[in-house]
Amino acid sequence: MLKMKDVGKVYRTELVETRALTSFSLDVDEGEFVTVTGPSGCGKTTFLNIAGLLETYSSGTYLLDGQDVSELGDRQRARLRNRKIGFIFQSFNLMPDLNLFDNVDVPLRYRGMRASERRQRVDQMLDSVGLLSRKKHLPSQLSGGQQQRVAIARALVGEPRFLLADEPTGNLDSHTAAGVMELLEQVNESGTTIIMVTHDDSLAQRARRNVKILDGRIQSIDQLADSRIPATPVSDRALSANA
Repeated sequence: MLKMKDVGKVYRTELVETRALTSFSLDVDEGEFVTVTGPSGCGKTTFLNIAGLLETYSSGTYLLDGQDVSELGDRQRARLRNRKIGFIFQSFNLMPDLNLFDNVDVPLRYRGMRASERRQRVDQMLDSVGLLSRKKHLPSQLSGGQQQRVAIARALVGEPRFLLADEPTGNLDSHTAAGVMELLEQVNESGTTIIMVTHDDSLAQRARRNVKILDGRIQSIDQLADSRIPATPVSDRALSANA
């Protein structure tokens, strides 16, 4: 699903050159759940941004679902992101002036999908995270855990094959974080590949593999558990709402 070989990322200004990633090589199979850990500033978010086609890289090769992304223009990268990649962020990134339905609907609008199909998909996803009855509420009317579940619904509504999560439990208390983690595990069991950056070692240990990064390099890759990849797509399965 994801194959990086000797990827490097250098940020340059007139006076300073900063190497964010150096000789970064990682393969992630379809259906895996991989966590990424390391101290602040080690390159975790840079890796995630490159994986999600939000940033370009300076050297090396990156194949996403067998496609060399270095050959893609901006419009092609945006199209690939919209159709294959879902994003979940620590700060939720919900649009405060839009209700829950419209927040989840945003990525589908970019596809030019018919309103009736969008409505069906959005209702299904909000129902799967236990928030259909609140679809007309604004994000400010929800708890942090509920807002993160909306963000997960938005990330999944387009049925992505690849889900990137950047500290998705970082702003939540431990009980709510555990509920969000259980939801992500169910998404993974439905066949979606997940890479999650986290500072929480207890959550990191619940994935199949844990990649530890230090100073822009992979320090170690720990095998934690066997992967389970059911054939059922995520859209056909109801997800519990524990947070």
